[in-house]
Amino acid sequence: MTHSRHKNAFTLVETLVVLMLAALILTSVLGIYQQVRGAAVTILERMEEDRLQTEILQKIAEDIDRLAAPGFDAVITFGTKLDNGYRSAQLTLENSYYGNNDKKETYERIVWQTSYDPIGKTLILYRMHDGLNVEDKVLETDAESSASAGLYIPVSDGVTFFDIQALEGENTADRWQSETLPKAVRVGISFALPRELPDGSIGVPEEELFYRTIAIDRTRAIPYEFIKKKFDLPEEQDPNDLLNENDPNAPADAADKESNGKNG
Repeated sequence: MTHSRHKNAFTLVETLVVLMLAALILTSVLGIYQQVRGAAVTILERMEEDRLQTEILQKIAEDIDRLAAPGFDAVITFGTKLDNGYRSAQLTLENSYYGNNDKKETYERIVWQTSYDPIGKTLILYRMHDGLNVEDKVLETDAESSASAGLYIPVSDGVTFFDIQALEGENTADRWQSETLPKAVRVGISFALPRELPDGSIGVPEEELFYRTIAIDRTRAIPYEFIKKKFDLPEEQDPNDLLNENDPNAPADAADKESNGKNG
């Protein structure tokens, strides 16, 4: 009976070995956990860094979609410049209606612009909204509706790049003063500090710039013409065979399989 008891019990060496193995496993698990946690924190920090740029570009896109909607006489004007070494821009959105005696009046006007901040040594992004269409109808009464109208409200500081371009096909324009609307507007923003670029100049690196292309009047009819292309091929040959001849990575088609069958 005593011999059986000693046989089933753990020795001190066995206990120490088990504890050492458990400690090694626990250390490995904690190391993996710390790596995963560090990666998650890095991803979340990156998402938080990008959130402000994304929200600003989304708000600008919403303003353009609303003011350039069909049914209003809309005008979009903008210009860009260098302000104390920073890329700065002003975007003006305005739509009008015809009131009494067919007089043209402004229904809504929104201005996005950046100005240099001598204290922060960067740009401040402002947004101004006025017109007959009061923005905060729920929060402001009629008597208070003019309190914020026409004022430039700071949206964010620390901006180091704010750029606007008009897209007309393959061409871009840094300034737009035409009464006609551009096909699309490309807005870029960044909060990254300028540094020396590979070409020796000072500026914000391309990978730190956030751009969004905003179509103007998405409901407009886009002219499209399908041009039928004729192939001088024998009747028994499939025009799709030409794709595989020009693309070495294209999968073999039925003609290739038939050719391989004949060779075999």
